[in-house]
Amino acid sequence: MQFTFGSDNQTEVEGFTNFDQAGNPNNRKLTSGYVFTYGGGAISWRSKLQDCTTILTIETNYITASKAAKDAIWMF
Repeated sequence: MQFTFGSDNQTEVEGFTNFDQAGNPNNRKLTSGYVFTYGGGAISWRSKLQDCTTILTIETNYITASKAAKDAIWMF
């Protein structure tokens, strides 16, 4: 998933999210992560094993995007 804030390619803040659904075989929990870039360089990032398990991919997308959105709100 990609988020873009700004109107000029030189000054855009972009956010990218990704996840590994049930990637841990021991507890079936997901690892999700995101990164925000500005001018091609990373300004904020996170990767974490989540506290919950999910069944549907849309649940995983929602959890990952909501964590990234919380960080974006804090930055702006």
